[in-house]
Amino acid sequence: MEIPRESTTDVSIGMEDPHASLLLTSMKSRLENLSPVSSERCIYRVPKRIRDVNHNAYTPRLVSIGPFHHGKPGLKAMEEHKWRHLQNFLRQTRVKLDDLVKFIKDREERARNCYAETIALTSDEFVQILIVDATFTIDILLGKVIPQLTCAIECVYDRSSLMFDIYRDMLLIENQLPYFILGDILDFAKSIAASGSSQWPSILELTRVYFNSYMQLGRASHPMRRSEVNHFVDFLRLCHQPIKPRQTPRENRKFEMTRSSTELREAGVKFKVASTTHLLDIQFNDGVLEIPYIRVSEITEAFFRNLIAFEQCHCHTSYISDYIVIMDSLINTPHDVEVLVKYGIMKVMLANNVEASTLFNNLAKEILYDSHVFYYSLLCEDLNTFCKVRWHRWKATLKHNYFNTPWTAISVIAGVILLVLTFIQAVCSIIQVSGSKLA
Repeated sequence: MEIPRESTTDVSIGMEDPHASLLLTSMKSRLENLSPVSSERCIYRVPKRIRDVNHNAYTPRLVSIGPFHHGKPGLKAMEEHKWRHLQNFLRQTRVKLDDLVKFIKDREERARNCYAETIALTSDEFVQILIVDATFTIDILLGKVIPQLTCAIECVYDRSSLMFDIYRDMLLIENQLPYFILGDILDFAKSIAASGSSQWPSILELTRVYFNSYMQLGRASHPMRRSEVNHFVDFLRLCHQPIKPRQTPRENRKFEMTRSSTELREAGVKFKVASTTHLLDIQFNDGVLEIPYIRVSEITEAFFRNLIAFEQCHCHTSYISDYIVIMDSLINTPHDVEVLVKYGIMKVMLANNVEASTLFNNLAKEILYDSHVFYYSLLCEDLNTFCKVRWHRWKATLKHNYFNTPWTAISVIAGVILLVLTFIQAVCSIIQVSGSKLA
């Protein structure tokens, strides 16, 4: 039976209908005013399904950077301090404010294109935010390398709390400035001959020193260029990219996630802290699972959540998300955390191991992964294959139950010797009895 086709008769809206005419005009206006989708967009609002898991992890506590959180009541107290940093930056660099305004005005359109949504601010408002927030950020970064530049200002901060909150707020994907703005302003200041800033480090060096003072950064898998960095979150993502390419899973095998660290240990897997500083470089060779050291602290959740959000909004790879998925598989209970702590793989700076296990379990929520492109697919296959060999489990049970301390080992050996001697004595007795009967 032939499938009936839709009528090809043209249908037009009668323009004699005033309501239809208004609708057409309204729709045309809406289409004409749509902002073009820029290929430069890299700063996003966190999607609701991700934010709802823990909205606090994406919200600045102390300072707004960029337009998304500008002017929010809880962040206004820092505005005056940001202006003081602008004043200090102008004084130290001898840059004239009118020159800086013109310099940023020329870059306004490109900066707007970096935000994934239309910024409903006038040109003057947006440029002012860029200048104040960028010079504040650069001044904070410089303070880590050349403390005397900002010491007069930073004395107003309680370093044990406020400086840490500033660092934390700079990790948030919604709280970012385009990286080229920071780099261009710094280069502009360094280009002024009368300034003593000509020998200042590059923006890449400043960024690395600043974040490295709070966390251990891995080396990027290749020499990083400023042009490939979108913002601070992207910089941190690039620092934690794996060195080795993803290995293709073996064909004709159904994928299974690996077991918890407690189960792996019971199955005979040995744990060892890896020598590499690359967080994602987890390896399994000859029965030994090597995992890079990780410190779990108050900042860990915000750090990973914002990297994951950026990956899901922007990137074609999901290495950070995959790392959290594999860690969630290794950590199901506080006992699993205890295993990792025991072997020096993890240092827990939270209240207890319960909080650490809960953190990783919650981080994995709303992460979707594809086993065909999952970075640790082959690792999981190798671990599962190892665990299915019964001898490995028997050997591990023997070691954990009977040779876990020198005293138990001595007791077992003594027991075995006693058993052997008893057996020999019994055999000798039987031989002796048999011999006497024959006689």
